[in-house]
Amino acid sequence: MEQKLRIDGIYDKRTLNHLKSLGLKDFCFDFSPKSFNFIQEYVFLEQILKLIEPSDKVFLHFSRSNDPMVNKLIEDIKKNGHSLKNIYFEFDEWSTEASSISFEYNYLLNFSKDNDPNKLIGKNFKGFIFQFDFFENLHRSNLLDSFTRNFFSRYSAVLGDESLMLLKIDWHNNLISTVFDLFDFDLLSFPINSKIEVCYRNVDFNKLNSEMKMLKKNNFLFQELE
Repeated sequence: MEQKLRIDGIYDKRTLNHLKSLGLKDFCFDFSPKSFNFIQEYVFLEQILKLIEPSDKVFLHFSRSNDPMVNKLIEDIKKNGHSLKNIYFEFDEWSTEASSISFEYNYLLNFSKDNDPNKLIGKNFKGFIFQFDFFENLHRSNLLDSFTRNFFSRYSAVLGDESLMLLKIDWHNNLISTVFDLFDFDLLSFPINSKIEVCYRNVDFNKLNSEMKMLKKNNFLFQELE
């Protein structure tokens, strides 16, 4: 499987243009107000959306599914004449009044030991998001193999050819090769943070390029980069 790179928390067109120039096609934008990488709706609509191509995948992150901004953004995207077919939603928390079962657009579920994904899988479910430290804890507890068997036994039926398996990981994490032997991730998702910034909300492209080349060199990334 082609394991590709996604960048989380893009907040300006300068960074997006650079990532696209490198050949990336998967981009995440954070609409959680408390996030350091929060992007305002007008910036997304006026500066970002016009740079998105039909072959790109766009991920929109919110802290809550009942955030009023969710429906407003959906309607404003439609008004801009942009299709939502290549847009995926991510929520840290699902509310009863805006549940995953009734959600009308593509969405991914965060997988953790504290929730039961079966109760959250609706018709527009498109895959799982894992945190790297989730696998790290399993590995340390010698539970990784048993978890893998149980996971595929329970969820293979709902993971179709178009489903995504996404791993969120930070730069410089000590990658566990066993995890990649057991799981075919479609996307490795790395954040914009101080490790690749010159200063607050200012990405250092030299640092970013260096990190991406290191991933490629260590065979954790199989996407051709420019």
